[in-house]
Amino acid sequence: MVAITSMNLIDVQAIVSNIMAVESLRGDRLAAQKSTQSAQIVALQELNTSMAAVGTAAQAITSAARWVPPTTAVAFSDSGDAGKVSAYSSAGAVSGASPYPFSVTSIVGGGSTTATISYTKNSATVTQTSSSNTFSGLADFPGLTITVSGVTAGTATVTPSATTSSTSTVMTTAAQNLVTALNTTLNLIKVQTAADGVLETSYTTKEVSQNLLTTAFDSNTLASLADTGINLTRYGSFTFDSSVLSTAYDNRASTPASLDTIGQVAAFAARVDAVATAATSITGSLSREVSSGQSRVSDLTQQILDMNTALTQRENSLTVFYSELNAKISSLQSQQSYLQTSLDVFVKALTKS
Repeated sequence: MVAITSMNLIDVQAIVSNIMAVESLRGDRLAAQKSTQSAQIVALQELNTSMAAVGTAAQAITSAARWVPPTTAVAFSDSGDAGKVSAYSSAGAVSGASPYPFSVTSIVGGGSTTATISYTKNSATVTQTSSSNTFSGLADFPGLTITVSGVTAGTATVTPSATTSSTSTVMTTAAQNLVTALNTTLNLIKVQTAADGVLETSYTTKEVSQNLLTTAFDSNTLASLADTGINLTRYGSFTFDSSVLSTAYDNRASTPASLDTIGQVAAFAARVDAVATAATSITGSLSREVSSGQSRVSDLTQQILDMNTALTQRENSLTVFYSELNAKISSLQSQQSYLQTSLDVFVKALTKS
């Protein structure tokens, strides 16, 4: 309903303000969406930083010279096999003799399209194959890359040896730092994805959490991570008993199983590092989510600018329209006043006559 002042003139400002208040609602919704999206970007960047810290803690184990020795010696049970096997250490290798002496049963190009090695584990024969003469990523030889050049008559034993001495304190500190970084990140995700959390509906964030938790399990071996002192709790966090790993290190020379225990930590760190890299790299899931969010914010910003321009034009148009209407009403009032005066004069003239 058109507002009329006590002077019978339209209240142009009030009418335009009321109309613009309604038409500005969509702009308010866009601004709210932009604010929410911006908050999500900040949360994702915070999580990305926390995940990067997890990766750094994992790499302190998988790439440190004290944990990952750079050289590997090879011993043979048959002297005629010398030179048929070479090896070098990479992430996850453990100083000390491998518990699995192996035989090379075939090589690529020697009448075979795959190379094979075999060894005895838990009283069973295990055979590993490779499409080349190089083997890497074998769960039973953590952190070792083995190259073969001939079929062996006897067995070969690879012996990683560190160039710098390691202590149980170095190892337990690195393991504790990794567990602490994991728990910090997992707790951050819990807060972010809780009810009313800024990332409550984020699938990517929940997937990252699940991937971190599943690093506690290695599908390639039946060994338990608990043997290293690291445990996954039912509350979705990790605990670490440093005495377990320290004992394994102290007994590495007399108990071959202790080397498996140390290797389990290195393998665990490698799995964690892979998850962190998959999330924080340039093409990682968190990086893509941040980039996507920034694109949405940019789009919303442009929509808001366009809408503000349109609203300004609309407000100006409405102001002109109702101002002109106000002028017409004012003109009609003047005409009414003139006609009323003329009528009064005419009536008085008739009365006198």
